[in-house]
Amino acid sequence: MRLAWYWLCGFFTALIIASHHSCSSCPLEHKQALLQFKNKLTADFFPELSSWNLSSVDCCSWARVNCDLQWPLKPVTELHLSSIISKDVVIDMVVLLPLFHIQSLLFLDLQDNNLFGNIPGELGNLTSLVYLNMSHNYAGSENIPPQIFGMKNLRHLDLSANLIAGSLSRKIGNLSKLEYLNLGSNNLVGSIPPEIGKLFHLHYLDLSRNQLRGGIPMSISELSELQHLDLGLNSLSGSISHFRTMSARLEYLSLDYNNLSGEIPFWLFDLPNLNYLILGNNSLSLNNTVVIHHKFVNIKYLDLFSCNISGEIPSWLSQFTNLSHLYLSNTKLSGGIPPWLCELELIVINICYNNLTGPLLPCLLESKTLHYIGLSGNSLTGELPSKISYATTVRVIMLSDNNFSGELPKCITGATNLLWLDLSNNKLSGEIFTKFGLESSLTYLKLSFNDFSGELPLNFGANIKTIILSDNGFLSKLLMNFSSMPKLRMLDLHNNRLTGEIPDSLGFLKSLNILNLRNNHLYGRIPDSFANLTEARIIDLSNNWLNGTIPPCFANISGMIKNDLLSFRISGVNDVIVNWKGNFQVMQADESMRHTILDLSNNDLSGEIPKYLGQLKSLKSLNLSHNNINGAIPASIGQLENLESLDLSYNKLSGEIPNLFGINLHDLTTLDLSNNMLTGRIPEEGQISKLIDPNIYANNTGLCGTLIEVSCASPSGEVEDEEGIHLTWEAVFLGYVYGLAWALWLAYFFGIVGPNLIRGVFYRRRNQRNKF
Repeated sequence: MRLAWYWLCGFFTALIIASHHSCSSCPLEHKQALLQFKNKLTADFFPELSSWNLSSVDCCSWARVNCDLQWPLKPVTELHLSSIISKDVVIDMVVLLPLFHIQSLLFLDLQDNNLFGNIPGELGNLTSLVYLNMSHNYAGSENIPPQIFGMKNLRHLDLSANLIAGSLSRKIGNLSKLEYLNLGSNNLVGSIPPEIGKLFHLHYLDLSRNQLRGGIPMSISELSELQHLDLGLNSLSGSISHFRTMSARLEYLSLDYNNLSGEIPFWLFDLPNLNYLILGNNSLSLNNTVVIHHKFVNIKYLDLFSCNISGEIPSWLSQFTNLSHLYLSNTKLSGGIPPWLCELELIVINICYNNLTGPLLPCLLESKTLHYIGLSGNSLTGELPSKISYATTVRVIMLSDNNFSGELPKCITGATNLLWLDLSNNKLSGEIFTKFGLESSLTYLKLSFNDFSGELPLNFGANIKTIILSDNGFLSKLLMNFSSMPKLRMLDLHNNRLTGEIPDSLGFLKSLNILNLRNNHLYGRIPDSFANLTEARIIDLSNNWLNGTIPPCFANISGMIKNDLLSFRISGVNDVIVNWKGNFQVMQADESMRHTILDLSNNDLSGEIPKYLGQLKSLKSLNLSHNNINGAIPASIGQLENLESLDLSYNKLSGEIPNLFGINLHDLTTLDLSNNMLTGRIPEEGQISKLIDPNIYANNTGLCGTLIEVSCASPSGEVEDEEGIHLTWEAVFLGYVYGLAWALWLAYFFGIVGPNLIRGVFYRRRNQRNKF
């Protein structure tokens, strides 16, 4: 009986406990806080948050929410909210405030959500928080809120890529449990506080891509657990030679792009676990005469770019048998390429812009691991090895700016994985017999500034994006198979001897951004198929023998109409030579993205300037000089508000300079209207009045104005209607005077003279009747 009683008690107790747990849920205030947060998201949010609703009793079952199930009330402890907000919207940080009332939180991930504004100080309410990630929001906060430095349980803090300003507080040392600290890609200023050395548990520290100054504090060397240290891309100064050691656990050290000076201490190369050593672009030097036998050779990635090494490539690097990436460009190295480089299993070798001499070692091309060969900007000589066809793993070959001679090996297409080939500015010659098949992987080809001749290759493969064959001696028609190159973004063939007409097939290049055919022997009309080049931003057809009128096809080029510079990206373009404001200059890729240029100068074009050119709103430079263009300058040209350079010189233009030139062309800094037949007054208002060189109007005998010291016979100013008819103020004034005189005369006539005259006529006729 007693046993049955115990059994019943245990059964009902278990039933009560099970019933209690089945009914329990997260605290009501936590559920309300989460719903308040969701309701503040007025824009589209991640679809998984659709499970956050009132009908769901337990918020612990909601997506991206974790609770502590060991407690009866199951408090919310983790929120995984990365990338929940659409990329198309930006939301103020204040939407986060409800979340900061959930004080049981241990884990909070808000990265990549397009949040902006100051990080709320209420974040400091989460004193139990262990993990906080708010990276990649680009918030633009004025500073790191001081309340964060009171969150003493934090072990992981990531506020990177938020454009946070201000200095790094000395209170950072209060976060003594931190193991991971990433404040990279912000706008932090000032110095690195020495209190950072109090973070004894730190194994990851990233303060890169800020504006930090001063020296690297010695206290960093006391962080014995440190495995990753990145202080690159700042303005740090001073020496690192006074450091006697760093953490033996250090695997990654990056100090590149600073103002550090002095010698590189050799003990760095002996850190037992160091895999990545990145010291490039400083004023550091390395004593290359010392013979070193290293204890440890674990370094895989070595970047000493722009350091002062001098002498031959250090032979002790041959001991680095694990080395895969070697960057020694711009370091004043000399001598030949040592054969032992071929014995290393390198993936990347970049020794560009030094003083290396001798031939290119064929063994480098036979490597089974090499992906990138960068030897540009040296004084290497000889012919290109025929074994280049054996470079089956190589994807990038950069041998520009050397003294290589001979012909281009026909077997180069044997390098089946080759993506990028730059042999520009050498002494290569002969015809290009290489046949790049449609299956070729090549995306970038630059052979400019050589002595190649003969005909252009017909095909370059379906993957080609950039072709630069300028400044050679190619003598052929433009017969390339453009329909087989749908991805082509840049075609530069200027300064050759190409002849014939521009083919209609060029219109197949619908992705083309840059077309440069300047200084060839092309003739005929500009084809109407240019209307298909809708993405073009730079078109240069100058210095040819083109004739006919400027066709209407340019009106379809949306790349010259829209100001959407963000959509203009050219993969693999490192320079573009253009005629910019009267001078030929090299524009880097980022510059060319900001410039839209149409240059048809030095041809034999005729007819009038089309009015539709005024629709090309993104044009920065328009050059129609040295042609036979006639008629008036259309007023629509004055609507090109982004125009910085305009050259219409040496044509047969007539009529007056549109007043809009002085009103709308706010950015105009270069203008040439000389050697035409223009008449009338030179506009004297707006930006055009700041262009004070009289030569820009030279040899226009009908122009007048103070700048050219030719007086005008009438007051300045003009009114222009939409049809281009000009009414001078003189005409308006005379019309007003004559009109007023007629009105006064008519008033006098009908008011005084008119009635007497009519009365006289009436009596005269009545008297004549009475006589009869």
